[in-house]
Amino acid sequence: MDRLVPIFDSDALPIGILVLIVFEALVLVIWQRRNPDSALGKPNVARIVSFLGAGGSLVAAMIFHRRPDPSPEGFAIAMLSAMVIHLWHIAVLLRR
Repeated sequence: MDRLVPIFDSDALPIGILVLIVFEALVLVIWQRRNPDSALGKPNVARIVSFLGAGGSLVAAMIFHRRPDPSPEGFAIAMLSAMVIHLWHIAVLLRR
């Protein structure tokens, strides 16, 4: 367990999560474009970006919050963007 502490003390973990979110979005968009008749439905970039964007914004808020010199403005903007993107996701789902 002591070997994991440096990971939790640095920004490596949340930045890695953000990279994975972007990678997942790219893979989903490419996969849906190549398989438009899949069970996931037609390619819908708005649905993918709105879903993963809200989570990415929450991870960004975590980065701003846990800095040695926290940024309340950055945290507030990231949380506000998470809320706005989440509401956008709800609107995208209701239009289906």
